[in-house]
Amino acid sequence: MARFSPTVVEHFTNPRNAGELTDADVRAFVGNPVCGDQILLTAHVRDDVVTDIRFQAFGCSASLAVASLLTATIHNAPLDDVQGLDAARIEQLAGGLAPDQRHVAALGADVAHRLVDNFRRGSNDDDPITCSA
Repeated sequence: MARFSPTVVEHFTNPRNAGELTDADVRAFVGNPVCGDQILLTAHVRDDVVTDIRFQAFGCSASLAVASLLTATIHNAPLDDVQGLDAARIEQLAGGLAPDQRHVAALGADVAHRLVDNFRRGSNDDDPITCSA
């Protein structure tokens, strides 16, 4: 397997939805203290659908690519679909990840779930939590 899939390369070199929504309805932040990767999502949600989303990512190129891919995937998605994302699905969407990059798929799933959980709880926080990987 190549070090990076074509999808990861594409999202790393041409990230989608980079930035932050200052007037976001919901924010979610997850970081991995082992590798230092971090993803912040900010989103607008209407009628339980993500209508706009932005990301900020820090860490390896795979984490930036997965954050971009994640926002492209969940833009205009119902919250139930976002909640259903898991690391295996994110890895599949990324076109595969090398063994030392797979933790980034877990980071993506964790931040997506946190976004949904924060919205449903009415919490607009970005207090850091540790990812499950």
